[in-house]
Amino acid sequence: MSSAKDKTSETGAVTVRPATRGDMRYVLDMIQELAEYEGVPDGPQITVDDLVRDGFDSSSPWFFGLIAELDGAVVGHAFCNRAYSSWTCRAYYLEDLYVRPHARRHRIGQRLMQELCRMAVRDKVTRIDWHVLADNAPALGFYTKLGARDMRVSEGRTAMRLDEPFIKQLSFEH
Repeated sequence: MSSAKDKTSETGAVTVRPATRGDMRYVLDMIQELAEYEGVPDGPQITVDDLVRDGFDSSSPWFFGLIAELDGAVVGHAFCNRAYSSWTCRAYYLEDLYVRPHARRHRIGQRLMQELCRMAVRDKVTRIDWHVLADNAPALGFYTKLGARDMRVSEGRTAMRLDEPFIKQLSFEH
C-alpha cells in the first residue's frame, strides 16, 4: 500500500498509512471517543492488548486498519476486516471511520476512504459495507457524497446482530 501525503492550504501534511501495533493505543482512544459521541461510553470492552493480539499476533489477523496523521499527529483511523459475499465475493467491512473533531473538515475522512478504496481495487474487493447511526446527518451526508447508498432505502435491508449470550445459548442447543 502506498503512503498518501498531501499538502493543502487549510492543513499541514496529511499522511494515510497502514496501522501498526504501536498505533493501537491511539486506535483504542479513538474507539472510545467515537463511543462517547454515539452515546455509549461504556460500549467498548477491548484493550490495547486485545487489539495487538487480534490484529498483529494472530496467524490470520481479525482486522486491519489505516491511520491518518496531520503534521505527524494521529488524528483519524479506519478500522476494517475482510468479509466474503455470497453475491459478489470479496468485500470489506468498515467497522469504524473516525477523525478527531479538531482535524475535521480537512478531507481526512475522504483520504482514509480513498486509501481504503485503493486497497479494495488492489485486492479485487467488490464492495465495502458499514453502518451509520440513522441520526448522524454529517456522516450520512459525507458518505452519500462519496457515492454510498443507504441499504435501508435501496434494498430494504435492516442490520441484525447476535450478541454473545445468544451465541453461547444457540451453540449448546441440539
